[in-house]
Amino acid sequence: MSDIITIHNIPEFSVTPEEHAKRGKNHTKSCSDFVESVKQLGGDYSSFNELNCGAELPDMVPFASNPKWKDLPFGAANTCGNAACSALQTSVVLNFLDNIASDKRVFVDLAPSVLDIIHELTQKGYRSWKLANKPGTMTEPEATLEVIKKHFPDDDEIQKCDDLGKIFEKFGKPEGIGGSVYWLDNVIKLFSFDDSIEIDGQTRIHSVEDLIGRISSGIVVPIRVQNSVYLGEENHGGGHYVTWFRIENGTAVVVDTAMESRCGIYRIPVKQVLDAIVVNPGMAVVWDVEPAVSALGA
Repeated sequence: MSDIITIHNIPEFSVTPEEHAKRGKNHTKSCSDFVESVKQLGGDYSSFNELNCGAELPDMVPFASNPKWKDLPFGAANTCGNAACSALQTSVVLNFLDNIASDKRVFVDLAPSVLDIIHELTQKGYRSWKLANKPGTMTEPEATLEVIKKHFPDDDEIQKCDDLGKIFEKFGKPEGIGGSVYWLDNVIKLFSFDDSIEIDGQTRIHSVEDLIGRISSGIVVPIRVQNSVYLGEENHGGGHYVTWFRIENGTAVVVDTAMESRCGIYRIPVKQVLDAIVVNPGMAVVWDVEPAVSALGA
């Protein structure tokens, strides 16, 4: 392989209808499998109490509050400081992969800037948004009159409008829906150097047993959590992307790019972090970095 593989090689979010259906089916199965695995514990988390294992914690964590990107737009809605946890999680994961990579460094760049990650994620459609008062998901990086008209070809009021401000006045300003879970699946696949890997099928962990296996082997586990459970604050809504590094005697050690006050390291009971993953069963996302680890460490 002569060309250097970088984050810029990530494919577009949009895929064929067949591929969309396939990855959606894989996503549903991976989430339901993991939820069922947690249920099978029957509330008994004692198997974690004697574990003391995992990856070495990073020297530096890219924080959401960094003024270099904090106030920049994260696609068409919101700012990076408020919404770019998927991009920052990616930086944490790539830093881990860079530390374990062997001679594959010759043809792969595992140290893109955070700004490059944000650019690829938003420009290639992995950041979804909508108008506040109108159903309809969009993924373009900017909310322009042309973009909105394209998505609502049968809406006469929008089609006749020649002013973006009037559309916002009538239907609300853009609001973020979230970073796509398929973004990190594609990152894992890209740095696995294997086109045959199935998005969601082979880039997700399906069981608690496999999660423990990865962490015991020193492999980080990126996860999506529900903030209300993860933070123990009922009124703190929405989802969040973080990376599980270690298990220490019943405690999960998580790298969280939103927690500058804790130097990015959040220690939380294993039960609480698992509950935070599965409380939203349709989004119980636990990624498997092992395909990239195997390819890079070989």
